[in-house]
Amino acid sequence: MSAKVLVVCTANVCRSPMAAGLLASHLRAAGHSVIVTSAATQSVRLGVDRVAVDELRERGIDISGHQPRAFDRAMLEAEGADLIITMTRAHLRVVATTEQTAWPRTFTFRELVRRASAVAATASWSSWLTELNADRSSKDLIGDSDLDDIADPYGAGAAAIHRTVTELEQLTRQLVALAPWPD
Repeated sequence: MSAKVLVVCTANVCRSPMAAGLLASHLRAAGHSVIVTSAATQSVRLGVDRVAVDELRERGIDISGHQPRAFDRAMLEAEGADLIITMTRAHLRVVATTEQTAWPRTFTFRELVRRASAVAATASWSSWLTELNADRSSKDLIGDSDLDDIADPYGAGAAAIHRTVTELEQLTRQLVALAPWPD
């Protein structure tokens, strides 16, 4: 059975679909069969950002058919997620307070890569997640942080989206290389 990764942002129209598209593409290229989906912390009736679609198309990734959807407990129960990646601490707090059992497998993208860089890719996925959570406290994630939060480029123009895609691509490549992905 394939592992499942859920990527979460505010409206699920820019950051999380871009990150999910990049992660799915890089995982496939590395030979991993991981299911990657995305969702929003807020229910917003917007379409996927056209500039984001164009940025990923330039990288050979098609997110044009993406349909934004809201994160909730029912979605998580129905689909499951072995790992939940958020774009900001605020998104992480929504996930962790919506479903308290999600905390040990929910990280901001930057926090996840930072922690993964500091631990060895152990033999099993579950022991790797346990190591990632060593000395981790929910109190450390209160408030916004330039260290952990990826700024929202929605509506800020092509240059802002390009910067975000570049950062997400770097984080994605690092995560794919660092994690002991369960296939």
